[in-house]
Amino acid sequence: MSVREIDRFKARTDKGKEYIIVQYQEYISTDSFDGTGEIEGLKSIFTSTGLHVNFIDAKTFKVVETDEIVRKV
Repeated sequence: MSVREIDRFKARTDKGKEYIIVQYQEYISTDSFDGTGEIEGLKSIFTSTGLHVNFIDAKTFKVVETDEIVRKV
């Protein structure tokens, strides 16, 4: 299994505080009759400083540790 960064973007609170949000995805190695490959696994979202982020909708997220709502810029 490997983990790769798949997206990175700015997000801002209503008070103007900015975060860089980073989305990661797990990739799971597979073997089949056709050879080896990989399938997509779980996605996770963090700030660039390592805080946990929850997905609310396509443009809205919640920083778990600070309880702040941020929106994609």
